[in-house]
Amino acid sequence: MMKRLLVLLSFFIFFGSGCGTNDPNSASIDDQITILTGYLIEVNETILFNETISKEEFEAKTQQDIYDEYYFSSIRLNTKAVDPALVERLAFGQKVKVHITGGIAESAPAQATATKIEIVEE
Repeated sequence: MMKRLLVLLSFFIFFGSGCGTNDPNSASIDDQITILTGYLIEVNETILFNETISKEEFEAKTQQDIYDEYYFSSIRLNTKAVDPALVERLAFGQKVKVHITGGIAESAPAQATATKIEIVEE
């Protein structure tokens, strides 16, 4: 009985894993684009972006206080796919709209790849 159950379970796992779509028009998680608006709290080879901080906090707190308070709730963005001339113009405290392709890795801070960044004028 146990052997029969094991064979049946293996059958469903084997054939169930083959089910899927080969539709070239279907989007995978890597194709999804997420667009977020927030502020830059660090600009280096990568940028640290936070969507929960407010403009008033930038005016009331020091750069170090903002970094310390918002580091773990931010997203570390790889900018290799973004226009290098734009990346050079980025600075601490700028409001930006970022386009993220693929998923956002759940770490502290979260990590993602930016494919487009727009500076938002306030």
